[in-house]
Amino acid sequence: MITAENSSAPRSTPESPAAAAGLEERFVDYRDGRVRYLVGGTGQPLLLAHGFTGSAENFDTWFADLVPLRRLVIPDLPGFGLSTQFSGKHTATTLADAMLAVIDAEGIERFDLGGLCLGACIAMAVLRRRGEFVDRLILHTPLLEPELVLPRFHRQARMLTAPGVFPFVVWLARQRRISDWYKSHFTEDPDVDDDGAAMNFYNQQRATPRAAKEWLHDGLQRHDSGLLKARKRETLVVIAGDDRIVDVPRLRDLILPLASVHLALFDNAGHGWTSDFVRRQNAVLRAFLSGTPIPEPPVTTDTVA
Repeated sequence: MITAENSSAPRSTPESPAAAAGLEERFVDYRDGRVRYLVGGTGQPLLLAHGFTGSAENFDTWFADLVPLRRLVIPDLPGFGLSTQFSGKHTATTLADAMLAVIDAEGIERFDLGGLCLGACIAMAVLRRRGEFVDRLILHTPLLEPELVLPRFHRQARMLTAPGVFPFVVWLARQRRISDWYKSHFTEDPDVDDDGAAMNFYNQQRATPRAAKEWLHDGLQRHDSGLLKARKRETLVVIAGDDRIVDVPRLRDLILPLASVHLALFDNAGHGWTSDFVRRQNAVLRAFLSGTPIPEPPVTTDTVA
């Protein structure tokens, strides 16, 4: 569902997962506005790009497990969360530049990198800019090529962002019941974690429609599989077996031959995160970032029917 107008929002509270994990909220001036980001943890920096219409809090279920292993640096992308939109186009490349402004402000040179869903195309744009400084890479349900996204999602995106329809969709996105119905039938499973669903809707309320529309149109037309194939350093790709956006079998077949890429394909998991999916993926993330064997059965050509 496309998003509603940006609105003021409370900052991290003492009860929030970010505060509990010791993450600090910071801001950096960028273009004609500012970018808000969370930072904290120990070890090599890990720069993360959140998902569509999200915020740094998309990763709140990762915080406790990852702060002992990495110094997390997680921006709200321009036009989302508490970051202001800018006057130019919001594309993977321009949003990646905002992420690089954050790590430059933090004085970071070498880092690990990750992206969630549509945020994966932003991570790949960062990789194009500074690939020589990126060590480990995490791509969660990435949209790497237009043909690796299910045709029905392409049709939904075109219909919902059509000029005569988009303003009405923006209004509908402000209605919680309608938004939840849409997600449960078209993008996510109905049994997603309640706290996560509430945060996703809150993020959706404060995202900027223009930024969301521009990012979606650009992100669905990116061609990043060649960059992934050429990469020699360690990469983890996480895929939910029942995802309703990604063409899982085709993405799996692309990744399996790549020697430097670890594929974690989870059955009984979809685009929305359940508590079980969170537990299983966090175990894989910890292992990957620690350099230990990934605790999942090997992925074979028979994993997905």
